[in-house]
Amino acid sequence: MNDLTFSLKKFFLFLLYPSSLIFIFFLLVSIYVILEKRKGRRRFLLFLAIFIYYLSSTPFLPYFLLKQLEENYSPPPEEKIVEVKKVVVLTGRIYGEETLSLEERFSRETLVRFLKALELKRQYPDKEIILLGGSYEDKNNRGATYLKIMAEKFGFKVKAIDTPLDTITSARVLKEYFLKESKKTDTPFLLLTSAYHLPRALYLFKKEGLTPIPYPANYSYKLCKPSLSIWKLLPHDLYIDLTNRATHEYLALAFYKLKYFVLGIVK
Repeated sequence: MNDLTFSLKKFFLFLLYPSSLIFIFFLLVSIYVILEKRKGRRRFLLFLAIFIYYLSSTPFLPYFLLKQLEENYSPPPEEKIVEVKKVVVLTGRIYGEETLSLEERFSRETLVRFLKALELKRQYPDKEIILLGGSYEDKNNRGATYLKIMAEKFGFKVKAIDTPLDTITSARVLKEYFLKESKKTDTPFLLLTSAYHLPRALYLFKKEGLTPIPYPANYSYKLCKPSLSIWKLLPHDLYIDLTNRATHEYLALAFYKLKYFVLGIVK
């Protein structure tokens, strides 16, 4: 995937985030106010913007969206973990700004997945840990390499593949890696990522002929469990972020399912 395609995909996904829709609706309201047209329509847009903002910035909507993505996945039993030789870790965002220290380069999602992988390595020293991920901000196309350096500081040896910038590319690069290593792609492995990311990741990895076993690193819906507490009724940026993550997953999964459906018809 070239840089232009990647950037366009991210841009159009961004436009459909609830926080982006809020901005768009308020912008439209502002235009209507300036032009002094159709009070009824601008009132509707204003109400819609406020409605989406409130649902997205309180725990109710993100809890519902994330739970549907996450509740079907749990760590595999020990006997299944023992059988596999590889643990593939999908990284989250890795910052490429040159002035950052090593410890400052990783998002919370990346660190949670990384620490879970090291925990597995400590429990099962024979496992090969493969870190998949890049940083579109890094001039030298590094990403997973930064985590590898961190792992070595902790005394762990891991494999880092920097190429992937998104999930579909990660699946294709891993497939190439397996083919070069063993001429096979159907060898089972643990696919470690955030629980909300697993539905899309599993779908795309299986489409490439791989045999992933889901291993959730964390459950985001637990961060926004609704309650009658007054604090849960007030908007918070954490819930906006979680709503955006869930929305991203639903949109991306729908896109790829539609894409493969259309390709299946064409073939």
